[in-house]
Amino acid sequence: MIQFDLLRLGKATRISIADDVRTDLELDKIVAVASNGDKLIAETWMNVLLLGETSEEDVRYRQDAVKDALAHRETVLKMYSISGDVLDRLRREIFFFRTDDPAVVVHEASRGIEIFADALEELITLLRSTPRFSSKAFSDLMESLFANIDEKFISSAREVAKIFSFDQGIDFSVKLGKYNSLIDPILLMPKEKGSLLSKIFSVGKEYTYKLDPRDEAGAQILYDIERWVLSQVASTILKAYNHIKEFFEELRRQLSFYVGAMNLNDFFDKLGLPRTYAEFEQGRFSFENLYCLSLSISRSGKTVPYSLEIQKDGAFAVLISGANRGGKTTFIKAVGQALLLARSGLFVPAESFYIPNPGAVYTHFLREEERTLSYGKFEEEVKRFRGFVGSLKKGDFVIMDESFSTTNQLEASVVAENVVSALIDSGISVFYVTFLQDFIYKFVTHYGDKIVLLVPERLEDGTRTYRLMRGSLQPGYAMDLWKKLHNSG
Repeated sequence: MIQFDLLRLGKATRISIADDVRTDLELDKIVAVASNGDKLIAETWMNVLLLGETSEEDVRYRQDAVKDALAHRETVLKMYSISGDVLDRLRREIFFFRTDDPAVVVHEASRGIEIFADALEELITLLRSTPRFSSKAFSDLMESLFANIDEKFISSAREVAKIFSFDQGIDFSVKLGKYNSLIDPILLMPKEKGSLLSKIFSVGKEYTYKLDPRDEAGAQILYDIERWVLSQVASTILKAYNHIKEFFEELRRQLSFYVGAMNLNDFFDKLGLPRTYAEFEQGRFSFENLYCLSLSISRSGKTVPYSLEIQKDGAFAVLISGANRGGKTTFIKAVGQALLLARSGLFVPAESFYIPNPGAVYTHFLREEERTLSYGKFEEEVKRFRGFVGSLKKGDFVIMDESFSTTNQLEASVVAENVVSALIDSGISVFYVTFLQDFIYKFVTHYGDKIVLLVPERLEDGTRTYRLMRGSLQPGYAMDLWKKLHNSG
């Protein structure tokens, strides 16, 4: 049957803390734009974005397919429409209300096959009039379709559907066995001349017996024989029906990812956001003019972009500290969102984006309800972190926002140092927004060139630019406020 794989997901599933990552990185906003109200697109996108494992080869495979889908926009949209329409039609017209009745199963399944024949014909006609796809994903789909579906196949499907519609009743034969028992039930083909199947399954001499209209017992016996005869073919035709249905369901599901990419592409055009596809380069993590997509969606416009260049072999840590409301959390959200888009094979809102590998993304953000000091809340923080640490692998990324800040500075700094040290030593890179000064000073001293320290940029007059820059820690805004009050006095 038709073989294809547009997404190259393999057996990978969602990461263990998918719900936390979804919330922390505001993925619902991004998926809402991509899905444009389509629930299937939303579901497929969330599954791909939160994928636990993927490879560089898989990412490039999806990148090529995304580019191909954008280049063949109308064809992909029409394919998605065809697959959706045929499934909607099935829901409206096909009813297996008695799955234990072979007559019902055969009749409804054959009607479904007729509907499939129409959709397959439309699909083949569309693809034959379309310039060739360039990606392996879509090229393999076309080749498999053309190899398995042609006019002869579609004609045969329609003939099978007509045979089992039973518009002229059901013809069958049985033989008498020992003690007048019935044996060898055979469903007879229609007597239409010229029918391909009637020629193949033609029978010789036949005898006819007319049942008296008042013979209710005889009618029941014939009905039972009819069900017996049809049971011989019911499972076969139902299996064929289910195979074709599964093809259209899977085609629509996989195409939904690319329709979502088109919707997101349109949104980028609307806001004038740049777009690029991730490049893989060992020892390099960098981006230029990267935008926080969720914030751009919320504001319906461009926001302050970020740039970063890290040339490090192995894991690294980016520590972000400084005054509040300086763009720190927005920065790590932008990085996390970009990583998820990149490893999905999608374009990223940046001028360029280089990563060493497509590692999984995990998050550990301070919850709103945890922002007051409490040992119980600190314990809950540690428990949440422990919940995913066993799933981490070399090359993954952990994004942390004010983690372990629900206890005193001394204890929090010790925990943070132990955690981040263990992550880097295990080959896991970290982005960490933190106000733990003791941790930062000790950690930078110990790990040196594996650490990048970022702080919010402030102009000489104290104006916040919401950009981040490399540097040392800066004083908070309490000093700025004191100076303003002193000068005004």
